Amino acid sequence: MTTGPLPDSDARARSVGVTQAIGAYLWWGVVTGVYFKALDSVAPLELLAWRVLAGLPVMLILLALPPGFGRVRTALADRRTVAILLASTGLIAINWFVFIYSVVSGRLIEASLGYYINPLVSVLLGRLFLGERLRPLQWAAVALAAVAVMIFAWSTLDAAMVARPDDELDPTAWWIRLPWISLTLPISFGCYGLLRKRMSADSITGLSIEMAFLLPLMLGLQLWLVSRGEASFLQVDTRTDLLLFAGGIVTAVPLVLFAAAARRLRLATIGLLQYLSPSFQLVLAVVWFGEPIDTTRLAAFGLIWIAIAVYSTDAIRSHRRPIVSPELDA
Repeated sequence: MTTGPLPDSDARARSVGVTQAIGAYLWWGVVTGVYFKALDSVAPLELLAWRVLAGLPVMLILLALPPGFGRVRTALADRRTVAILLASTGLIAINWFVFIYSVVSGRLIEASLGYYINPLVSVLLGRLFLGERLRPLQWAAVALAAVAVMIFAWSTLDAAMVARPDDELDPTAWWIRLPWISLTLPISFGCYGLLRKRMSADSITGLSIEMAFLLPLMLGLQLWLVSRGEASFLQVDTRTDLLLFAGGIVTAVPLVLFAAAARRLRLATIGLLQYLSPSFQLVLAVVWFGEPIDTTRLAAFGLIWIAIAVYSTDAIRSHRRPIVSPELDA
């Protein structure tokens, strides 16, 4: 193992990679949340539709860059890869919709919690489906995260049951306030990453194909919303229309930054920097969006941060492999 100073070229490459990774996570943590909050008058299903309708043209432009569209033909020529892509398409659609819903419904704090525990859920999925052995510190981190989610769930449920007791609250609706967002996001994205590990397609190629698979459904969804008089596109104002079109750029920019950073940085570095995104989301939710966070929720996040510290310490000690560009989303 080399302990001396890095060559200037390597040092510059890593410096650029760190900047690109911070840019990607800052974008996912702040820009994406602000973008969907600016469109909170639009139905979440329509926002999902436009993430694909506006995003696919941008992804096709990226695909046109070297090595070109040949990589799509290569991916689609393998039936196993196509089957995996069909499954991953459903998972990424669920992940996108739940995140959009969390922003427009004022529950970004729950999304932040979900993305904090995402690496721990991925580790657990690796144990369950790939037979990967968990080290003692990894088990400890997963256990702490599980306790944190239970504390967060108790806080959320307790608040829902005692808030405004004079109201006629539907007794069957209590479950809606449970932190299902905090579980759906990491489970859907963890399974998505699990499938992506089983295919050779790079992130841009895979996401482009997934969007292409979703295109007929999203176009049909938009037409259905129009037929019901529930669509916002061309019905509200020019600002809303332009923001919907901008969804493609909002989706593509962090993807490009992350893909570039992943080629320059070690996996351990990416693993530490990934916590920037939920941290930005948490600050955005509390400071800008004004979402409430009580002492019990803060205690849950405290446990999550301890779990992250334990997990990251273990990762730094044990990971010596060079980075193999991990797949993303958001």
